[in-house]
Amino acid sequence: MTTKTTYAEVWNTLSKIDCSGKIQKIGQGNRELSYLSWAWAWEIMMQNYPDVQFYFCEDTLHPDDSVTVSCRVSIGDLYREMWLPVMDNRNNAIKAPDARKISDSKMRCLVKNFALWGLGHFIYAGSDVPTVTEDEPVAKKTAKPKAVPKNDEDMVKNLSEKVKSGESPFPNDVENWDATMADEVVDLMVKTVSGFAETVGDMKSFWSANMSLIQKLEKHFPEARAKLQQGFTGLRELIEKGEK
Repeated sequence: MTTKTTYAEVWNTLSKIDCSGKIQKIGQGNRELSYLSWAWAWEIMMQNYPDVQFYFCEDTLHPDDSVTVSCRVSIGDLYREMWLPVMDNRNNAIKAPDARKISDSKMRCLVKNFALWGLGHFIYAGSDVPTVTEDEPVAKKTAKPKAVPKNDEDMVKNLSEKVKSGESPFPNDVENWDATMADEVVDLMVKTVSGFAETVGDMKSFWSANMSLIQKLEKHFPEARAKLQQGFTGLRELIEKGEK
């Protein structure tokens, strides 16, 4: 009997691969961006999942003439989608990019999609997990996560188990939401990560596993995305103080 490949299996396999010696960088200072060579990343994917397929979706042209590329990666019946703006070496969106820049961005987008499966996810998790800087007082920036209501405990426990296995149990069709649903999902995400995260590493894994959803929130519901960041920053503060 053939066993179906699962998201958890793929994540557990790819997230353990050491990519540290393959990281390349572009940009300078706080605009520096780390990424993996697409050729090396594709080799790793083929070695572990030779039935992997990818497809580049239609480019999105924005009113300011900048462009966002996107791609879909599938492994068997599983799939994930990711997008990336065409950027210059300072990580600013390029207006009216030429074919070469679009092509380069597509391959970076492909590698970014691989991170959703686990390959090199720490590169993005390390830069995306919210942190408190010295020039931004905690009192003005953070909001401690709310306690989990008693009647939510079983649901949050079930969600936490799925998250720990590498799955993203939250709905991802953000384009069809309204602001109320966005707030509800964000509240549930904060409750879930608060329920199981004991280290900053746990938070990073959660953030990385839900990166696609988080980026959609940033695009469609920036206030909800900011609320999520506040919750994560507050939780991180509790963990670092040893109060979690």
